[in-house]
Amino acid sequence: MAEPEEFLPIERSSIAEQVAKKLLDLIRSRNLKPGDMLPTERDLAAMMQVSRPSVREAIRGLQILGVLRVRQGYGIYVSPLDAADLLGPLQFLLTLNAENIDALYEIRRLVDVGIARLAAERISTPDLLRLKQQIVVQRDLLYDPLSFRASDLKFHTIIMEATGNPFMVRTASSLYLLGAEYRRLASETPGVLRQSLADHEVIVAALEKRNGEAAAKAVEDHLHNVHRSTVDAMEKDQ
Repeated sequence: MAEPEEFLPIERSSIAEQVAKKLLDLIRSRNLKPGDMLPTERDLAAMMQVSRPSVREAIRGLQILGVLRVRQGYGIYVSPLDAADLLGPLQFLLTLNAENIDALYEIRRLVDVGIARLAAERISTPDLLRLKQQIVVQRDLLYDPLSFRASDLKFHTIIMEATGNPFMVRTASSLYLLGAEYRRLASETPGVLRQSLADHEVIVAALEKRNGEAAAKAVEDHLHNVHRSTVDAMEKDQ
């Protein structure tokens, strides 16, 4: 028989939590869509029959999570709900705990290697041409880390989208963005961008041959190089 202390009081969710849950339900059901403007705090409070402070607290919480955007003087909007918007809190935590970088690249290897194998089967000729175009662009950006990183994101996004699987795209892009701040340090290290370019050329060659295993190995080798150079750059920065 359970002991009396095991029967803990049931916590009632706050009014603000209930308001936040209601707003999330409206977004999930597509009654509120990305870009839609919400009613004012006053109107929301009246419609939900709750206090304005409760509505304000709920909105603040959803804003921190990236679900809502508050534009001073314009109103409250549903965010685009893309990876960059929804990963703000996680990016903050990862920045505080650099030890997570090993775990991040461990999961990236599992996801991105699978994506490469699938992309080799499904990638279209136009997408291959787009990848080759990014290679040409990157050759001129070896001394421009910021622009190279922008091209790098396009390069990897093309491969993600070539799978035709939106869940893979969302998962992989989220993981990519989580490591973006760490990668900034590494990209400014001499020789790192040149290695990334060489890796990208091997990846494209494997995809062009529709060789799933070769593409998977090329991406795994690339992530190994990225992980190593990122850790090295972080250690030097500390």
